[in-house]
Amino acid sequence: MKRSMQSTEEELAELLQKNHHTFLSTKELAERIGVHPYVVYQAIKELRRWDFKILSEKGKGYRLMESPDLLLSSEIKKNLKSEVLGKEILSYRTLGSTNQLAFRLAENGASEGTLIVADKQTRGRGRMGRSWYSPPKLGLWISLILRPDIPPFKAPGLSICAGLALAQTINDLTGLDAKIKWPNDCLLNGRKVGGILLELSAELDRINFVIAGIGVNVNHRPSDFPKRLSAIATSIRMEWGKEVSRINLLTSFLERFENLYLYFKKKGLTSQRQLIRKFSSLLNRKVTVKLGKEKIEGKAEDIDEYGSLVIKTTRGRRVVTAGEVTVM
Repeated sequence: MKRSMQSTEEELAELLQKNHHTFLSTKELAERIGVHPYVVYQAIKELRRWDFKILSEKGKGYRLMESPDLLLSSEIKKNLKSEVLGKEILSYRTLGSTNQLAFRLAENGASEGTLIVADKQTRGRGRMGRSWYSPPKLGLWISLILRPDIPPFKAPGLSICAGLALAQTINDLTGLDAKIKWPNDCLLNGRKVGGILLELSAELDRINFVIAGIGVNVNHRPSDFPKRLSAIATSIRMEWGKEVSRINLLTSFLERFENLYLYFKKKGLTSQRQLIRKFSSLLNRKVTVKLGKEKIEGKAEDIDEYGSLVIKTTRGRRVVTAGEVTVM
């Protein structure tokens, strides 16, 4: 099978990292990877473009001085301890939409837990047809292929699991008070830091697969956001005051999400509801939920075992499975 240039670059980066104390010649690198020396030259050029600091000396070859926080599959796998999520990883410098590619791969039989990562998305997708701003080198733009043996009506619970895993991961790594906003957002200080987009292939009584798309604003500065987002979006770096390792954030999230997901497939959200209530930004607050042309007003009372929002209205309780929520 023909080797892709990106896989050559990843192998080269891994080889240089393992031998960062010594110089490796072009010939040696080419032989160990199994490519033409000219390909090594081109790969070195591309790695430098992605901020790998590579020293070259005539007669000695190349030596890696510093690696960027780049989401290479080899880097992600190094310290990842999950058993299912991330077992297969496809990483891209630039991709239109991780969810779109994941959906296509799932239709063609890709295994559960396959992870698609892009350093940049050009057509990142959010809920309700909105776009998701996905600039390079600043965030996590990922999609996971899930194949849970559950009926479709339980699928919204997966979004709650992902949101809870993200909020807990941010809290563990930084101490920040991350919250989940039903049904699919993660907030810091009331502004969006992350979002989840679920896309399903299902029949009446069974799910074929679910694509869980997760976007997280990690190392953005205020100037990195367009004006239309500056008042509603934030990043972990902006709230914490420090740069965050995207690799550490991703691996920690995958491990925590896997635990919640595997338990959810067996028991639903029942055992997690106390944690969900703790991390929720909506409960006990007056909200408006927009469902198409209908608006529901009331007090957000609970999130049930299926991930639906329970609202106490003047006409009684309403259970809402989806919608656009605004705090009144």
